Amino acid sequence: MAKLTKLMTVMVMAAVCIASVSTASAADKNWAKIKETGVLTIGTSPDYPPFESVDPATSEIVGFDIDLINAVAAELGLKTKFQAMGFDSIIIAVKNKQVNLGMSSFSVTEERKASVDFTTPYYKNGSVILTKVDSEIKTQADLAGKRVAAQMGSTCAEAAKKIEGATVQIVDDANIAVMMVKNGAVQGASLDMAIAENYAKKPEFTLFEKPLSYEETAAIVRKGSPELLDALNKAIEKLEADGTIAKLRTKWGV
Repeated sequence: MAKLTKLMTVMVMAAVCIASVSTASAADKNWAKIKETGVLTIGTSPDYPPFESVDPATSEIVGFDIDLINAVAAELGLKTKFQAMGFDSIIIAVKNKQVNLGMSSFSVTEERKASVDFTTPYYKNGSVILTKVDSEIKTQADLAGKRVAAQMGSTCAEAAKKIEGATVQIVDDANIAVMMVKNGAVQGASLDMAIAENYAKKPEFTLFEKPLSYEETAAIVRKGSPELLDALNKAIEKLEADGTIAKLRTKWGV
């Protein structure tokens, strides 16, 4: 019995070692393949100005997130290739290896951590309500019995669901939520603070003084990609230290 127990212990230890080597090899191949191609593929939902949106003049995807990940890629000696998709599809695309990472104003949440890994946060954000400037709704309490629009899969939607008495309407993107406020279909839109502030520059909109929540924003990568994650983190930290990120915040007003 003692010999059998010892044999089983050795077999278990061998299996653990093989699994560890296999995982490490897969991780190495993941980052090695990116370096081999020289291209970082990025999934983004270009409906969130000034973070990511389509420039109507050039049809190119532009914004704070886009400039930042381009700068990160340059630090790593890589080119970038962007794939536009719905926000709620990006995590799936990252997990299924359709893209190397997701860069689309992702708030860091415990729920998302179960599916993907986050880089070092590069921006602190939160959710706030956007309303029409002539609206009588000024606080969360005023939204009881009213309708609020929020983007599918966003933390803004989760924040909106916590407003007591409000009915939350989930929509495909932030632009639709804002248009619904404008035409009176809803009384408010739950948006990222920087996004809401951008829309509030227009004379017909205003913001609640008190945000619904505070969050950190980061890029996402597939689990089991430690070398890629480490490379991205080092690049982000360097760009933060040398003032590049601060300059991009000023450029995009975030």
